[in-house]
Amino acid sequence: MNDWFQSQVFSIGILGGGRGGNGLFQFFRASSVARICFVVDPNPSAPAIVAAREAGIPVFTDDDVALSHQLPDFLFDSTGDAELEARVKHRIMGSATRFITPITSRMMVQVIEENATRVREEVSGIVTQIKQELGSSLDGSRGLVQRINQIMGSMQMLALNASIEAAKAGVHGRGFAVVADHMGKSVENVRKVTQEIDAVNANILQVSQQVDAVLGKLH
Repeated sequence: MNDWFQSQVFSIGILGGGRGGNGLFQFFRASSVARICFVVDPNPSAPAIVAAREAGIPVFTDDDVALSHQLPDFLFDSTGDAELEARVKHRIMGSATRFITPITSRMMVQVIEENATRVREEVSGIVTQIKQELGSSLDGSRGLVQRINQIMGSMQMLALNASIEAAKAGVHGRGFAVVADHMGKSVENVRKVTQEIDAVNANILQVSQQVDAVLGKLH
């Protein structure tokens, strides 16, 4: 049954282009098993009409003209207009079109909106946590690099002073000069590591900025 359902593409007609109709439009627009064949609303500026027009989906101001264009598998009424409902039901009588009442349509929209809100809140919470952890990692890493650089600066001064003293000591200071040289090389190697850490920090900062962008889209 599930495989059969997934293999079908159902045609959808939407009556009403206001908030309810637009909610239905956005939901079915993202569906892989539904194809919106038209949206009807006498107001050409209604949200769902504008969205459908931009998406290249047929729009109509008259329901009879729309149904003459195509009888969909499902016809969703979001208007709550009793006269429209009676007229449309009479128009599709005997056809395979299933009429979905305004109450059912509104319930669907409400469920869709509630689920979307909950998903946004959950995703927002996860993304915020990631941002906080990235921020803590970045602050800790920066502090560590700063302390390492301070220590390396002191070691570099010691190595320089040791080299000077070794030179003064002449032959007797050769062993000390070797130690000073190795100390200087170690300082240089550590500095390279801190540069690599700085590069990682830059990547963390970039990810953090991308997280900010995601949060901005969710709110």
